[in-house]
Amino acid sequence: MEKKWLMAGIAVVCVVAGAAVLLVSVMNTAAPAVPASAQPASPTDPVSGSTQDPGSLCNLSTSGSRILVPTDTSVPIGDPMPGIRYSFTRDESGKTIVLAKGEIVEINLGFAPGLAMRWVVPVSGCGIELVNDGVWYTGGDFWNNTGFYRARYRAVSPGTSVIDGKLVIRPEEAGDLRFNLTVIVK
Repeated sequence: MEKKWLMAGIAVVCVVAGAAVLLVSVMNTAAPAVPASAQPASPTDPVSGSTQDPGSLCNLSTSGSRILVPTDTSVPIGDPMPGIRYSFTRDESGKTIVLAKGEIVEINLGFAPGLAMRWVVPVSGCGIELVNDGVWYTGGDFWNNTGFYRARYRAVSPGTSVIDGKLVIRPEEAGDLRFNLTVIVK
């Protein structure tokens, strides 16, 4: 099978057996994507209104919720983790806590492994990152609350975040069992 590589304008195309397949888009990085008038004073400063600007994420009234991606999966979810300041269960929902940079909060939300339901836990605002999350089981009966969804969040920058979990079959459902926690990072 013969492969031909072509550079066509702004795309790299591989032609295999007569069919063209787009492999990589090539962007011209010579011209700035943001006008010079809006360029930051230094390369580390975010451009206001751009996707680099975390300001829109920090405004709880305008920011949408999002599912965070874990940043450190080196500690298994069923094992204790050093540095946890608070640990909450669903019974402690509705609290507001204050964390200093580097402190960790853990949530443990029970469920029955035999049911098709799972915890969906979006976060709005800014100031925390998801360290790791997942499910673990205490053993015992498959139909009782022997399963737990555990998530650990680390305070990384000043701001306010709202963790708003729900136990559902499909993520778009409202969910009858909920968990809510407001985290203020100083």
